[in-house]
Amino acid sequence: MDVDIKDEEKFEEDNIENQDEEQIKIKIRLGFIRKVYGIIFIQVLITTICTYFAVTKLAVSSFLINNPNLWIIAFIGLLATEIPIICCRRVARKVPINYILLLIFTLCESYFVVSLTLEFEPMSVLLAAGLTVVVVLGLTIYAMFTKSDITLCGGTLFVFSLLLLILSIVGIFFRNYFFQTLIDCLGLLLFSAYLIYDTQMLMGNKSKKFSEDDYIFAALQIYLDIIYLFLKIMKLFGKKKK
Repeated sequence: MDVDIKDEEKFEEDNIENQDEEQIKIKIRLGFIRKVYGIIFIQVLITTICTYFAVTKLAVSSFLINNPNLWIIAFIGLLATEIPIICCRRVARKVPINYILLLIFTLCESYFVVSLTLEFEPMSVLLAAGLTVVVVLGLTIYAMFTKSDITLCGGTLFVFSLLLLILSIVGIFFRNYFFQTLIDCLGLLLFSAYLIYDTQMLMGNKSKKFSEDDYIFAALQIYLDIIYLFLKIMKLFGKKKK
């Protein structure tokens, strides 16, 4: 009888310890999620501010238009910061280097966003931004509550990314409205899927997940998903300047 009582007490203690460990893991994950979304918010805010000044301030837009060679500096900066964050996790986890790299990357990416928005009417840019917010919120909610495990589809998404890249290269030489629209539609679908994929990786409740140490890498991925969605929506529904 005493043995049974001791076994029950030990079983209860083990359950309490397991519950405590589970709660600690949940708290750590929630802190990670808040941190990543906080970083993404700052990235999107920086891009939004840059776009606002470029669209509304004639001096800024004129400077960018009259200095097209700036894209070379931005492109080099983009590669010089994106490659270490993606390929070298030790660098991506080291403070403050990781934050500095991400800031430079965000500024360079913002330049390319601004360069494209200058080709469109201000109202079209605003409309695309509004549609992007709606799409991102809808896809994020779906990713959080769906039972489907999209994290298992990483290989499929990679294959479609290569296909889209090939079509985009062909599109450089084959200037056709319907072909370009097809590419933009496929891009919109692909980056919508990537946003769901990365959001589930962030939540950490599916087969695959981001490590809590990879907050910079996770923020970079989701930020790019949002930016590419915005650009595809603007190209599909925006009105270019005459």
